[in-house]
Amino acid sequence: MDFSKLGQAAAAAEDMTKNKSFERELPRAGVALLRFRDYIELGRHESKNPAHKPALKAMLVFELNHPDHMIEIDGKKVPSIITIRTNKGSTSKSGFKKLFNVMNKACGGDKQHFVQMIGMPFLGEIYHNTVGEGDKKQTYANLDSEGAWSLRAPVQVDALTNSQTEIPVRELDGTPKVFLWESPGIEDDDIKAMWESIYIEGEREVEDAKTKEKKTISKNWIQETIMKNLEWEGSTTQALTEEHVNLDEEGEEGSEGTQEQNLSAMSDSASAEPASEDGDDDLDY
Repeated sequence: MDFSKLGQAAAAAEDMTKNKSFERELPRAGVALLRFRDYIELGRHESKNPAHKPALKAMLVFELNHPDHMIEIDGKKVPSIITIRTNKGSTSKSGFKKLFNVMNKACGGDKQHFVQMIGMPFLGEIYHNTVGEGDKKQTYANLDSEGAWSLRAPVQVDALTNSQTEIPVRELDGTPKVFLWESPGIEDDDIKAMWESIYIEGEREVEDAKTKEKKTISKNWIQETIMKNLEWEGSTTQALTEEHVNLDEEGEEGSEGTQEQNLSAMSDSASAEPASEDGDDDLDY
């Protein structure tokens, strides 16, 4: 057997020196079974619209556990995810506050902060909306339709008897992550633990939309986004973490996430500072 010849043929078919990007399929529209996994505050950022003031940003990540939303990675079936990115407002008209109220109602109405809902199950609906035309046409998956959030308690109600049957939702597959931006009462060790939990190791290849040139960038986009926020300089988070991570070099992996026993304590200390402008999130991620 000529291994040299076989090796050349194999390399021509599959060059293992090149990294391939992984693209998830858009979750199918319709009913969804979810568990709330991550709550991450990104700090205050400028808006693309010059008429809008800088706003605090946050994102919420859910695992999609309906059989139709499971995907295969390395031979294992795992939940796909869906992310809500929003301005962090606290007025009754803000999408952020409306989302909290809907989720809180689904959880029994006894929560004071999103962090207290980590790991909780939800029943919802995914909607698809398409924007743009031609090469710029894109379709997005959302958990709201015209501002109305679809999340509710995972129960099935009999239309005749009004009796409720609980719908089982599988437990979280991934490790919950929480990051609270400059929240009073959070201890230094917890700030560092939260920071380490959101670190993403590795690099990925991207293509410039205009020049079509490819370049390699860090996957650590969450920490980098937080470090670009307008209040980073002089912050407690900067003082505690900048010796470990900066925008130009990678830090050590923190894949274990924030421990469950710390989540309740962190949520009790979390503040809900209103954003300066309550509009759709417009950060580039």
